[in-house]
Amino acid sequence: MSYAQSDIAPPSIESLCQKLPPFNAAAVADVTVNSTLKNYLNFFRLPHPSANLQIHAGHLSDADQQTFIMGWQPVDARGTVVVVHGYLDHTGLFRNLIAELLNRQFAVVCFDLIGHGLSSGEPAYIDNYCEYVHQLDAVVNAASKFYPAPLHGIGQSTGGAVLLKQLLEQGNSEHYPFASLNLLAPLGRPKLWALNRWVFKFTGPFRKTIKRVFRKNSHDQAFLDFLRCVDPFQPERLPKAWIGAMAQWVEEIEAHPGSGFPINIIQGDKDGTLDWRHNIKLFEKKFPQMRLSIIQGAGHHLVNEREDLRKKVFAAIKI
Repeated sequence: MSYAQSDIAPPSIESLCQKLPPFNAAAVADVTVNSTLKNYLNFFRLPHPSANLQIHAGHLSDADQQTFIMGWQPVDARGTVVVVHGYLDHTGLFRNLIAELLNRQFAVVCFDLIGHGLSSGEPAYIDNYCEYVHQLDAVVNAASKFYPAPLHGIGQSTGGAVLLKQLLEQGNSEHYPFASLNLLAPLGRPKLWALNRWVFKFTGPFRKTIKRVFRKNSHDQAFLDFLRCVDPFQPERLPKAWIGAMAQWVEEIEAHPGSGFPINIIQGDKDGTLDWRHNIKLFEKKFPQMRLSIIQGAGHHLVNEREDLRKKVFAAIKI
């Protein structure tokens, strides 16, 4: 089923996180009682609970930050996949990947990054990616208490960078949580970075936000229309501070000696968002055990590509 441009978001879903309990084993979703949660699942066409599928929905609180988190747990799950979405994305956009992982009999845990979707924070704002990693650590800690091991990580774009940053910081520790990492078009350098970094440097002091440009990052036109016209969680302006945080990440990954952990990267060759050729060479150098799949014709937003391309993307995910 495709996204329809005629869809209208129920106004109540933007307040869903405030109507959910803390995320733990007792936070079992009951859509017969929580109509706002039912509306959220219906609007984004996410799986509903059933006799064979339990859903947990809640929030994690850390000081002033509240993180929206949701998990789908099938009977006899083979393990759990933690999904980290990309910049300007949120859990509601990952129905295709969630369905694929449930079909493989994995439990799935998704959460909204700071300033995204139903999590709190200034829209799309972050000072440093370490804040995302701290949030990811909290999600992993909460989910691992009652979701089945082993844990696997999947990250789209910025979500891939968050998983990589966590790996580079914790990969040598016995407490590193993930048995595998699949990174879909992971963020290294964005396209035209050599030029845009200087534009940012000289205009940064004079402008705090920039106007959002909706780019054609997928060949699924219904998805692009949904983002531009229907999705209630898409900001119209973007904070310049996030570009500064991305610049710090670019410097960090290029300076880091790397890791021997066997990451799996999936990349589209029509990606107009990233300098993906540079990034692949960089990742090959930093991660000598890396596996790579190039998806011919695919753009940047791999989990929401056209169906034929998306099938190739999902076939390349190795867990």
